[in-house]
Amino acid sequence: MKRLHFLDKMLFIINSFVASLLIITYVIPYINPIHYPSVAILSLAYPSLLIANLIFVVLWIVKLKKQFLLSVIVIAIGFQHTKALFSFGKKEVTHKDDFTLFSYNVRQFNRFNWIKSPTIKQDICDFVNNQSPDILCIQEHKHDKNVSFKLPKIYHHKKSDLVIYSKFPIVNKGNFLFKKDGNNIIFVDLKINKKIIRVYNVHLQSFRLDTQKEHYGNQNNEALFKRFKDVFKEQAKQVTLLKEHIKKCPYPTIIAGDFNNTAFSWNYKQLMENHKDAFVEAGIGFGKSYNYFIPFRIDFILPSNKMTVNSFTSFKDKMSDHFPIMARINLNN
Repeated sequence: MKRLHFLDKMLFIINSFVASLLIITYVIPYINPIHYPSVAILSLAYPSLLIANLIFVVLWIVKLKKQFLLSVIVIAIGFQHTKALFSFGKKEVTHKDDFTLFSYNVRQFNRFNWIKSPTIKQDICDFVNNQSPDILCIQEHKHDKNVSFKLPKIYHHKKSDLVIYSKFPIVNKGNFLFKKDGNNIIFVDLKINKKIIRVYNVHLQSFRLDTQKEHYGNQNNEALFKRFKDVFKEQAKQVTLLKEHIKKCPYPTIIAGDFNNTAFSWNYKQLMENHKDAFVEAGIGFGKSYNYFIPFRIDFILPSNKMTVNSFTSFKDKMSDHFPIMARINLNN
């Protein structure tokens, strides 16, 4: 090993900074965004920071420098985080008493022609019907007589864009209807194989960003930063309400939908209490659920710990700004 030259010293300073930021992302899930929203924003950078540290590992090894140990150690400290980012082994098991849950933010069925195709609405219906899910959670659902999913039971709260379809009987239903925004949470109690479970369809506070525009449509970075902070604080309030509701529920629960946040956030950690992540349990790859160059996974299916996830699929069909996801679940009767 040789001593560092000036350029290598500068690279190591940058490496140390990037490694420090990665360590901070490990702590973020324990920090309530209501109190420290600025710090919470860094959770969105975890995939990029991990990749940057991996690049530094390779760079130092190529240079035969022991400085590669810095990023190796930092990555090792937060290795548990990588399981929520990338899965190496797909699980695929089928039991006769399994049921499938499908979740999809359909972006109002391309209402404003974001995707230049006149058939998106029908394409989405055909795609979902071909998957034949037993439970279907839709976010950003706009009422349209031409939208037809082949499931007999439906709960659509008129003041929100959330819908739950089911082949199972709905014995109870309700909603949260957040006061400040069109985002919402609805739920249904379903009777499955003589048992009752509760399914929450979640659409947490949206960022309302235009990923096709510079600065996501904001004129300046300060305004964009403030928007992020405000959204993180509002999401934290919504998650707190949901957790309190779940604690009062007498049945096993499944939380599904668009969280508008990642698996490295305080929101995710809170909702994972007594739940498991279907992607982590049975998925493969990045499980990317948002159509962006960074592999963001912001749509989730979180069954109760008492349930078993036998398969998970993140589809790649581009009919919305989100990708649909589906899990095969067993209640372990």
